Amino acid sequence: MKINVKNTRRVAFLLGLLMLLSTVLAACVNLDEVPEVDPGEILGDTSIGESIATEDEIPTPDGATAAPVNVKVVNVTPSTIAISGNCEPNAVIRVTGGAKEVETVANGNYFVIQVDILYAVNKLFVTAQVDKKDVSPAREVNANYNATAESLLNGNNVSVGVDSHLYFDKMIDDAAGKNIYTATQLEAIRNYVNKTVYNYNVQEAGQQPVELIYVLVPNSTTIYPDVVPEGTFTPGSTTVYNQVLSTLNSTMATVVDMREIFLAELANTENIQKYGALYRETDSGLADYGAYLTYKAITDILQKNFPSAAGRGLEEFTWKDENSKGGNLVEYRGLDKTVITENIKLATPNFSMALGVDAKGSSALTSLRKYDNIKNKEYSFFETVNANDNVNGIAERWIIDTQRADANLPNGIIYRDNSALPYSDILAERFNKCVLALSGDYNIDISQASQYKAEGKNVVDYIVVIVSEENMDTAFRAAFN
Repeated sequence: MKINVKNTRRVAFLLGLLMLLSTVLAACVNLDEVPEVDPGEILGDTSIGESIATEDEIPTPDGATAAPVNVKVVNVTPSTIAISGNCEPNAVIRVTGGAKEVETVANGNYFVIQVDILYAVNKLFVTAQVDKKDVSPAREVNANYNATAESLLNGNNVSVGVDSHLYFDKMIDDAAGKNIYTATQLEAIRNYVNKTVYNYNVQEAGQQPVELIYVLVPNSTTIYPDVVPEGTFTPGSTTVYNQVLSTLNSTMATVVDMREIFLAELANTENIQKYGALYRETDSGLADYGAYLTYKAITDILQKNFPSAAGRGLEEFTWKDENSKGGNLVEYRGLDKTVITENIKLATPNFSMALGVDAKGSSALTSLRKYDNIKNKEYSFFETVNANDNVNGIAERWIIDTQRADANLPNGIIYRDNSALPYSDILAERFNKCVLALSGDYNIDISQASQYKAEGKNVVDYIVVIVSEENMDTAFRAAFN
């Protein structure tokens, strides 16, 4: 092979010129002043490691707010984190070092704040400040990019709202009108409900007075829209709640609109102060007062034909303050439920709940396990469904026969979702015999209406269907089949 000497010399000349330029540049730049670039600081598709916060005790200077404690970091998305912890009551929490400075107000003595991060490895600083005190020393947080963090796809993804509040993402879609029904679907719901009423009332009941009751329970964000970021909702937009309420009101069913009742009750500050909030703050369930109001709205209908089924008065419960560990919103978001706790008003019946018997497929009211773990201060509602665990869970299907044939009480079937767990037991107490359907099972079986009837009757007196706003699709699935 013949070598091209001319080209070889040209390449050698260019290499020499490049080396000379490199030498000149090196002489002009102080390499000690050039920052080192960590390859991990470039966002990529790999996780860098667990995000952590310093746990060292930080002294509080005179006149200053105490530094946040029990601080924990979890990734909401690969490049968004939630920081939680404890602080002085209602402190303003600020975080610097992220994509931008962010702040929130603590909810009592805990806070949750969402921060977008810029790099794979981020050093953030968290401070707290209460009125009439200086800002606290900063708590240092290492927040890392985590490629494995992703939203939950089972409808249980939780976002961080205003002033340390939490809510299910789906509630935003419900309130913003992003999942509204078509005219065809609404007509299907109307036909389904009317057909159910006809089969139950006309074909099965005969001359016996019976009633199909739909109870609509709004999401917490519908009653307290201020917990979500400003601009999330468009005023006056059509929502799935509005659609279903209007459609059911055009059927032969009886409809209870708990949104109207709850909104009216917000003005009753005396009762709110005495009996507590309408919704839990760390759990998606109703608080005991919101549960009582729903129970009372249902029993107000029952007592029209069965005066003995009137709802118990507020004075027939003991309303006690309890501090509960964080509920399912805290758990789904991956936060520490021993740090994010909640003060609740717990309603305990002053009347006997020792009604019914334990038998196959049934249990006494006192046998229903309502809370996760009372001894451990976990007042989230026990949602586990397991026929083999020898536990009568409040969410499972149970037949309650209260054994009070001498009282003029109705028989009924209650279809429900988890919004009814706080009051399923006291509602069942207002019936002689009551079937509590499996939570989330809305397959209305008219044949059961005759199976659980009282002696001398053709069917049960009431079928009650309790539906939360976030669960409309499940409740009316049968209408679309």
